[in-house]
Amino acid sequence: MARKISLERRAEIGRERRLKTRAHILQIAFELLGREDGRAARIEEICVAAKVARGTFYNYFTSTEDMFRALTFEISHDFNSAVRSVIRRVPHGAISASFALRYYLHKTRDDPAWGWAMVNLSAGGPIFGEETMRYATECIIDGMATEQFSVASPEIGHDLMQGATLAGMITLLRGVQPHEFPEKLVAQIMRGLGVSPTLIERCVAPPLPDPFAFLAEHGMAAERPPIDMTTFLPDS
Repeated sequence: MARKISLERRAEIGRERRLKTRAHILQIAFELLGREDGRAARIEEICVAAKVARGTFYNYFTSTEDMFRALTFEISHDFNSAVRSVIRRVPHGAISASFALRYYLHKTRDDPAWGWAMVNLSAGGPIFGEETMRYATECIIDGMATEQFSVASPEIGHDLMQGATLAGMITLLRGVQPHEFPEKLVAQIMRGLGVSPTLIERCVAPPLPDPFAFLAEHGMAAERPPIDMTTFLPDS
């Protein structure tokens, strides 16, 4: 029995060590990517900064892009969850989409390293990562289904919304902008999506609660039934 417990403990220590090493590599990658020229970071640079061998890197990630995908999820998932705890409790479509965009812009201004990392990680894959892309597409579908958005397709709506937000994040990172810049940009995005002036005011006027404090107090709202996306997709 003692030998069995010892072997189990060894396995547990091994798992903990692997998780710690993986987390360390991702932390170093975040530090390198959280700067304006961070997208140029190479595996060699990451390994040197993390003090791990190249072979060790490949024990955890199959490629730089694989590591970038993991890092995108690592630095966005908890924030996305906190934001969704808020936007699930506001009207779907324009308002929930606007709140999400405002949160991303404000976080970029408050945490430039996070902002640069998200910008750099978006350069080679889905803007803000696969999880955020899925949420953004859901928001566009909501807006089309409720006739708040007037766009030709979910893809066009997504590109307009996420592309303009990405550009706005870069603008915030490269220079001081007026305090109301995020709200003015989001209002312009909503106009581009065909949202009515009255509804736009409801999108950008309410103050945003701290998402993590909101999640801690209210918890995550229940998922709503998914919208039938086939209505908005081309016939195969």
